[in-house]
Amino acid sequence: MILSELVSKNKILTNILGHLDHQILNQEVKGISSNSKDIKSGYIFVAIKGKNFDGESFIKEAKSKGAFLILAENKNKKNCVSITKGTSRLVYSTLLSIYYKNQPNVIIGVTGTNGKTSTVEFCRQIWVQAGWKAASMGTLGTKVGTHQSDAVYNSSQNSLTTFEPNELYKNLNFLAQNDVSHLALEASSHGLDQFRLDGIKFSGAIFTNLSRDHLDYHGNIQSYFSAKKKLFMDILKKQSAVAINIDNEFGKKLYEEIASKNHLILTFGENEKANIRIKSITHNNQTLKISIEFRNKIYDATLGMIGKFQAYNVIASASICIALGMEPSFVFKSLSYLKPARGRMEIVSGENHNSTIIIDYAHTPEALKSVLLSLKEIKKANGKLITLFGCGGDRDKGKRKLMGKIAHEYSDLIIVTDDNPRNESPAGIRSDILNGSPTAVEIPDRNKAIKHAVSLLKMNDFLLIAGKGHETLQTVGLETLPFDDYAVAKEALKTMNLIEA
Repeated sequence: MILSELVSKNKILTNILGHLDHQILNQEVKGISSNSKDIKSGYIFVAIKGKNFDGESFIKEAKSKGAFLILAENKNKKNCVSITKGTSRLVYSTLLSIYYKNQPNVIIGVTGTNGKTSTVEFCRQIWVQAGWKAASMGTLGTKVGTHQSDAVYNSSQNSLTTFEPNELYKNLNFLAQNDVSHLALEASSHGLDQFRLDGIKFSGAIFTNLSRDHLDYHGNIQSYFSAKKKLFMDILKKQSAVAINIDNEFGKKLYEEIASKNHLILTFGENEKANIRIKSITHNNQTLKISIEFRNKIYDATLGMIGKFQAYNVIASASICIALGMEPSFVFKSLSYLKPARGRMEIVSGENHNSTIIIDYAHTPEALKSVLLSLKEIKKANGKLITLFGCGGDRDKGKRKLMGKIAHEYSDLIIVTDDNPRNESPAGIRSDILNGSPTAVEIPDRNKAIKHAVSLLKMNDFLLIAGKGHETLQTVGLETLPFDDYAVAKEALKTMNLIEA
């Protein structure tokens, strides 16, 4: 694509680059990157200041590797086009969204503190049941398939909830070129705040809930909410489909603020004012029975999963599908065929073992509380609830004591261990948690902690292994090693002869 053609397709780019010399505007754009190591001849380099690196420090390298155009916010830098301070990320995403021009016809963004991964996967599965080639994109990578059984995940390069712009728009282009018509993607607060999603042609969006998380980045809960709200207030076009959980305090606020935005909004929840109202949720061993009222009709479904919050994720996906125009009776009928996402209330069972091990990604206070409350509802009176978890390093420190308190209140036994301590002191992180959970057992080595927890299980007990979910790596300092909670728990059961080897 010639630069002048790329620039002409967007007002922002026209204002910034339209005045450039014809010789530059007639250059063929062979690639765009904010990483100087990826630059080749014919590329555009956008200098972005990140958490650990400042792109302006790599301008010289990018130039030497063949970048014909360099964009930077610093007016004093030579050999580069100056752009307004604070706009480099927006410009970068805009360039990429036009360069990788193809996107699936229907794209919905799912934002909220908890439930994003499950909800995008449930949307994908409903669309697949309708006969469409659909994909989900987010924490687990990109999952594509035309049938429930043949879907395949492709891992992300950077393991972010919302991909970095280069990977994101390249993936969108690839999906569209491979006839994927429907996509559900996770819209993180970081991704929204950093303009990664501004170039996506969304058809709709879901708000699942909001509670404390990422305050190390946003500073306070209001700023965190504002980042989430951006998807609905600034990015969605008029007449977009929207689904909002109005049982959540912030969901109510969002609904009130966007009610006049001319969107096609469906609210959901147990609230009497919800458009799609949850009449009842009943736990039954390893299933959930839900009853839903919509337009004066009652729809019942049995879900092959546990956890009340999973019912909310399922209904969130149903709500957006109906808002997009799908037949309600088909959508509600399809719910009984949904399968949970990897590491989300994932059950590890032994054939001869009368206790239950649950792997879940719960890594926020609200998520941990939701999981524990759900398990307490299922657990028999003579069974114990054992909770094993840790907290990640270099993240919101304030939630550690809160999570310790929640575990202390709702568990019979707590084991505090390590969970991606990164560059922080693992002992310091555990100490923060123990401030809220003084009776907990402390076992730093996660492998030993899981094996010890499994060895404690007796009939009717539940063991929740929380925090890492689907993750298959453990980061300590600068070292990242393979580690999978599910695999370790399964191996522990084999060692105890509770399942066949």
